[in-house]
Amino acid sequence: MNMGDVAAFMDLGTNSVRMNVIRVNPNRTITVLNKLKQMVRLGEGAFKEKFLQPEPMSRTVAACVRFATVARAHGARTIHAVATSAARDAENGSLLVRRLRKEAGIDMRIISGQEEARLIFMGVVSGVDLGNRRALLLDIGGGSTELSVGTAAGYEYLDSLKLGAVRVTNLIQGD
Repeated sequence: MNMGDVAAFMDLGTNSVRMNVIRVNPNRTITVLNKLKQMVRLGEGAFKEKFLQPEPMSRTVAACVRFATVARAHGARTIHAVATSAARDAENGSLLVRRLRKEAGIDMRIISGQEEARLIFMGVVSGVDLGNRRALLLDIGGGSTELSVGTAAGYEYLDSLKLGAVRVTNLIQGD
């Protein structure tokens, strides 16, 4: 990204979709222009059936259309978008990707659990001074839990477990 550029970053999880719209400043800092979050419950029924269900998928697409409109209104030329556990574990995750491209103009990428853990690590380390310490980061999401270990110099270990709040609740309740 060049100075003055505006971009959006979208994270589509099992429970919610989040987006930050940012501008790169001349001094190489960023300004957050907008932050959005909406509970879409994409993973509703997905772990039992192994398919994203029609109603949650439609809610998700509608939210992403709204978010993309906001990003473009701020001047975002690019929307970097990733989908995590519910989309990656569903047999019809590619249908969601196609709908988002067609209906919202978003090129959503379904990422692996390892890539999710790496991105979480990089995001946290960019905002926290670890000094010489080694850190264990644990991110519990709706469909998975990501683990990463590392120092300010980089990660040493990345993993993703199929243990998320929605997934475990569905197993317990038999949904």
